[in-house]
Amino acid sequence: LVTDGKGWLFQNVKMNGYMTDYRIRNRFSLYFFFKFIKFLKKNNIDLIIASSANAGIYSRLSKIFYKAKVIYVGHGWSSIYNGGNLKWLYTKIEKFLSYFTDSILCISKSDFDKAKNEIKIDVKKLHLIPNKIKSILHMKKNEKHFPPRVLSVARFKHPKRIDLLLRVVKDLDIELYLVGDGPLKKDLEKQYKDKKIYFLGEIEGFEDFYKYDIFALISESEGLPLSAIEAMSAGLPLVLSNVGGCSELIDGNGVLVENNLEDIAKGIQKCIEKQEKYGERSKELFDEKFSLEKFKEEYIEYYQNILDSFGK
Repeated sequence: LVTDGKGWLFQNVKMNGYMTDYRIRNRFSLYFFFKFIKFLKKNNIDLIIASSANAGIYSRLSKIFYKAKVIYVGHGWSSIYNGGNLKWLYTKIEKFLSYFTDSILCISKSDFDKAKNEIKIDVKKLHLIPNKIKSILHMKKNEKHFPPRVLSVARFKHPKRIDLLLRVVKDLDIELYLVGDGPLKKDLEKQYKDKKIYFLGEIEGFEDFYKYDIFALISESEGLPLSAIEAMSAGLPLVLSNVGGCSELIDGNGVLVENNLEDIAKGIQKCIEKQEKYGERSKELFDEKFSLEKFKEEYIEYYQNILDSFGK
């Protein structure tokens, strides 16, 4: 395991070796790059699975100096979503990096299509497995609360639009609970001192979805949000922005909304009215499509096929 620090993942995964270095989070570091290659050689790594944009850069360029198979997991294409005026350049860089990649794992159909049609990555290198997770343990049966409790689990940073959720609350008879941290949190806390709004901060390994009635995630861009899938496994209706792969999570279990106050408010109200029906459907949909326990062999077979192609 190579990561930035000894956080939740480090504490919950069994491993034979590890390397932690904060430099993986920052701009490209030659020091980290060669330290990473040394780690690969020391541990005779055959397959690298890179699960962030920075990790993807280091892992793929490492093939210049070390022979290993590399899978890059695309959690939404930031080159497209956040490229701004330099989008054309970032997409060219992403395509260039794809030549150093043995396989690109897309976690939503939306990301697969963007990789193929917008970044122009060779479709033979693309593989689609929608995000899967272990189901959230239910400590007790979900209960309805009055006023209804709306939960959002997200980082207080663009492209998340927590600010829109906060502006909706003042006109609705609901309570809003926010789990997460980030650069915008302090300012929003000062701006919204309301008895109906609860800033819970960052909670590692958060699983208390059962305490809430509805899950909302408002964002300018998404891949296939894990927090929303976790909420589904706990039987919560979903209110999601109609961006990225979010539409792939809605099928009679919630509402897709546009990022404006009126649409978000209507989505929350509809989920309140149909809470029981949408909640039951969320559990059904999770079991059908997103359960890691049910579909883990799909990952194992995919990884094995990449390893079996070594030297080809």
